Amino acid sequence: MDTRTDIGLPGPFVSAVSQKLQVTGAVVPAASTGVLLNVTVVAPSANGFLSIRPGDAVGSPSTSSLNFNAGDIAPNAVQVALPTSGTNAGQIDITYDAYGVGGPTTDVLIDVVGYLVEGGAGGSGLAGAPGPAGQAGARGFSAWDAIPSGQTVTGSMIWDEAVIADNQDFRIYVPFPGKATPAITLSTMINFASDSWDDTIDDDTTCTGTKLAPTAPPGKVCIYRHGNNFADNVSGNDNYVNGRDGFYVDAMSNGTPGQDMNVAFSWAYTAP
Repeated sequence: MDTRTDIGLPGPFVSAVSQKLQVTGAVVPAASTGVLLNVTVVAPSANGFLSIRPGDAVGSPSTSSLNFNAGDIAPNAVQVALPTSGTNAGQIDITYDAYGVGGPTTDVLIDVVGYLVEGGAGGSGLAGAPGPAGQAGARGFSAWDAIPSGQTVTGSMIWDEAVIADNQDFRIYVPFPGKATPAITLSTMINFASDSWDDTIDDDTTCTGTKLAPTAPPGKVCIYRHGNNFADNVSGNDNYVNGRDGFYVDAMSNGTPGQDMNVAFSWAYTAP
């Protein structure tokens, strides 16, 4: 809708006269239950507000979607429900109100950027069989999914920060792409793979993958350090503790305050 050129509705809007705009049809499906809009008020002749409501709204609006002063060009994102039946199905109600003063006008632009439809009943767990090692199944992982037994998930992390104080411990949190089952409870379950750096002193010989193809035995997280992305002023320690839905990597700064340090590694976890 652009009331400057009478697209969608003729303009301008007059305070405080409501108009209805049909938004379902060519692009937005008729069964949509809501729309996501970008709404812009252009050059109002008086201070006021714009209210976007479902198309079956009646009476004067009690809430505003945009607030503005005379002469403004004011945009805002608006989400509004749509009636799905009756005379006003698929419509929104638009009101410009100059704080109770009748007569002032404004042009209004509306772009639809998305719509909502009724969803089906939710399921439990992953839909379909798990994917190959290190990949999710047909539906992918979410915060509600357990990682299936035997499934390996992988990832990588680059952490860049300035040194705050020399020899200061810090922790980097790494989230899983799904809930670990059971939870990791021992620091011995999260270890670096064997490498040539003596500052990763908890090397685990059961971590037999590589930084480009990380693997892990069941019940463990294996961390593979990317040496070319490690600054000289950071080093790993042996205290790797669990997180609720991920894990923490402990490290220690080694340099002057303000000096840049970065930690880069790939990792793998296999659910027991």
